[in-house]
Amino acid sequence: MKSIKRAVSVIRIMTQPDVLKHLRAIERWQWLGPEQSRAMQEGQLRKLIQCAYTSVPYYHEAIKAANVIDASGCIDMRRFSNIPLLDKGIIRDRFDDLATGELKNRKWFVNTSGGSTGEPIELIQDKEYDDWNRAIKLLYNQWTGYSLGSGEARLWGSRGDMLVGRETLWTHTSRWMKNEVWMNAFQMKPEEMRAYVRRLNAVKPTQILAYAESIYDLARLIEREGLQTHRPRSIVSSSGTLFPHMRETVERVFQAPVFDRYGSREMGNIACECAEHSGLHVSSPTHYVEVLHDDASPAQPGEVGEIVVTVLTNYAMPLIRYRIGDMGMWATAACACGRGWPVLKEVTGRVTDRFLKKDGTLVWGTFFTTLFWHQNWAEKVQTIQEDYDHVRVLIVRSGTNCTGEEIERGLSYVAEKIYATMGRDCRVDFEFVDEIDQTDSGKFRHTISKLLERGAEGMDHVRSQ
Repeated sequence: MKSIKRAVSVIRIMTQPDVLKHLRAIERWQWLGPEQSRAMQEGQLRKLIQCAYTSVPYYHEAIKAANVIDASGCIDMRRFSNIPLLDKGIIRDRFDDLATGELKNRKWFVNTSGGSTGEPIELIQDKEYDDWNRAIKLLYNQWTGYSLGSGEARLWGSRGDMLVGRETLWTHTSRWMKNEVWMNAFQMKPEEMRAYVRRLNAVKPTQILAYAESIYDLARLIEREGLQTHRPRSIVSSSGTLFPHMRETVERVFQAPVFDRYGSREMGNIACECAEHSGLHVSSPTHYVEVLHDDASPAQPGEVGEIVVTVLTNYAMPLIRYRIGDMGMWATAACACGRGWPVLKEVTGRVTDRFLKKDGTLVWGTFFTTLFWHQNWAEKVQTIQEDYDHVRVLIVRSGTNCTGEEIERGLSYVAEKIYATMGRDCRVDFEFVDEIDQTDSGKFRHTISKLLERGAEGMDHVRSQ
């Protein structure tokens, strides 16, 4: 049966000639040197700018105002950074003006963002974007050692994808044809996770694709209860920050390497780790990525900044210099694999995962997350900045037997670290809860600053700590 499903998957992709054409192109492109790769990418970017200027009302205004195209029609790439940054608010307000005037000539569809930090937005994508996105996913699967149709289990699902009763006969048929098994990342109670383990043992997938937090939770349950589990060839983690302690646990439990992958609904598959696991290779054929300081100046390798993405393949609704809402940093050295694509050392979290102090200093959310890494009595933790001088910490207790004294000692340690960072006048409240909600996109947010989410006064003078 597995061989039949694999054959069906291969036949399906063979009937998509544009996807195969793009796959062959990016297979060659990945091994070009950095300079040649950048030159080819600039060609893609120039083509997008020209088309956006010609047929998209919003970008005709923005590109003209930025003087990127002169009177003779020549594109000056040195002025590319003059194009204003795009965000979800602009997309909502200028939706019609962001769509190409040639939409009737393209095969297009409406997609939505994940909505991990608020209300999702709608946007238009076309067949060319979708074909390129499928191709880059196939390439990333080559890196992980996954063969088309060899069997993938997904611990996945946004609420729109996975709610009970929403799955159709076509959905089940499509997953059967692709040899995929789906498990709902929104249903992660102990009895449900035990059922997932039994299912993995029954179907024995070659690869597991999962939300970072969900596969970590599953691994912890397996280890805590001493369950036997199938060992896949690879595990792909996405939709959330994969912290080092999470990777270590998942790899130890499943005895398989974890490949971190970065993307979003509005951007597609942006970057992925190779077998060297030294960072995420950005797909140069499909995405142009910038990492910027708060003043919009480029961050140097090793410096954390805001990730800004331009999709090079969606002409139905171009997203140029889009603020995806994540923070990250460029790697300080080339990857040993020899690929010429730029490497993100890590994606450190959401922009609003940082905490803001009264003096304008920003504190990275990972600081608060690391405080609980070795607190065995804490199963799951979310730290929330309610105000400049108020931090609330939600804690789900683990099943580990710990004394009240151990917990009190741990809480005192965490509180002292928060006081030292946020100020002695900061109020710290610890709340033990039964569960902590995920976002509608299925992500778990370790830290949330309500100040940054609502736009605090004084954001014009913020600086990182």
